[in-house]
Amino acid sequence: MNAVFSYLRPMLCLLLLIASVSRVGAVWAQTSDAQPPSSQARIARDLELTRTGEQQHLPPAQQAALWERLAEEYHLGAEFLKAEDAYLRALHLLKNAPSAKAEYASTLDSLSSLYMIYGRLGDAESTRKQALKVRQKLGDPEGTGQSVVHLADIALLRRDYKKAERLALQGLQMMESSSNPPRAATLSAFMTLTYARCSRGHCEEGLMNAKQAVAFANKNFESESVANGFALESLGFAQWKTGASQDAERNMLQALEILRKRLSATDPRLAGAMSQYRSYLIEAHRTAEAQEIDEQVTRIVRQTGVYCQGCTVSVNSLSNTLR
Repeated sequence: MNAVFSYLRPMLCLLLLIASVSRVGAVWAQTSDAQPPSSQARIARDLELTRTGEQQHLPPAQQAALWERLAEEYHLGAEFLKAEDAYLRALHLLKNAPSAKAEYASTLDSLSSLYMIYGRLGDAESTRKQALKVRQKLGDPEGTGQSVVHLADIALLRRDYKKAERLALQGLQMMESSSNPPRAATLSAFMTLTYARCSRGHCEEGLMNAKQAVAFANKNFESESVANGFALESLGFAQWKTGASQDAERNMLQALEILRKRLSATDPRLAGAMSQYRSYLIEAHRTAEAQEIDEQVTRIVRQTGVYCQGCTVSVNSLSNTLR
């Protein structure tokens, strides 16, 4: 099979979790609107708004909000270098805005998600630790729990499954003590627990967490949202690993159907979901079908450039711009 998968295998859980760790409004709000504006149309609109904001000398926090919205559109459209630049511009504006510390932490989370796509784990972890410190200083237990879950995602990607499980449980407990726990981070905690526990050989517990993820997504997000797709993908994974192959395949295929509708055809998260299904097919000795998925994912990786760029993008931009 294609060598691209030597890169995607360790990225799989990341690609499934990217959407659930930071940008609640931009990512989870993707719905079934009949004719939403195209990605390029949204980018053009937001770029014009950002330029207008600069010309009108809007307050820094307002300009930052425009830059982050533009960054999110670049991010969703897989224009990752432009997204990074826009996030950094937003952070520069927010850094010296005392009343916008919560927004600063949220934008750090968004930038961290971008770094995770490249496999820049050092930058991703550093950025998330900054967000955690900001939320701790704000005395925000709900936000602090969210940041702890985000660090669990980093541990998961580094295959430190015991730490990922511990941090996800800790963050979940902190968030559940709130009257209004953050939806995306709560769902992410359930999914992180699913993958961490299955990877530690405790997949019966992981299956329980995956079912919690699906129930939570069904209750808190619109029908057939991206959230539902990722939750079903984690359930399919747990069912596969506990031997319920028919249920696993049904849920993974349903997840892929949702994600293909809701995500860009070049979105790396879609490639991650497809690569999980490919692994299932290989284990089931369905080589021809696995090869077809292999070719589709290879096209996605080549179109986004993530595979090559992950090896070459400078790791100094955060420290040079924000420190």
